[in-house]
Amino acid sequence: MEESKRLVELAEKELKEDKQKEQIDTIKKAVKQTLEKIEEKIGERNKLNKEIKTLKQDIENIRAGRLDLIEERQKKDEDAKRTSVIVVEKEKEVHHYYHDRWYEPYRIYWPEYYPYTISSDSYSLVTNSVAKDASIGTYSLTSGTAKYIN
Repeated sequence: MEESKRLVELAEKELKEDKQKEQIDTIKKAVKQTLEKIEEKIGERNKLNKEIKTLKQDIENIRAGRLDLIEERQKKDEDAKRTSVIVVEKEKEVHHYYHDRWYEPYRIYWPEYYPYTISSDSYSLVTNSVAKDASIGTYSLTSGTAKYIN
């Protein structure tokens, strides 16, 4: 009788340990998956931060009349080219008497056309001096907010 009581106690103890181990495994799995999700979100945030930085650089370069810097960044970094709202390329076909970067013309493409269709409808020619002067103003965004660029 004493032996069977001890076996029952031992079985109960093992059952309790198994349940506790199962609970511990559940918590460890939840923590691991949460940590993995955090890493994933940090990666997404880093990517978004890089994209925001690129877009802000585009605005700053336009404000400064430096389309050449946008073109250079897009040539070096394919992600920057994909992130930007526009694609900028220096016009090579135009011959003019100016030898000043302010008057060098740049093609500005919108990605929905570029590079599939290159026609006069798919791009605009803009100089650095025009970009700098034309960027100033108040912009009403689709979200309902207004942004002022000076």
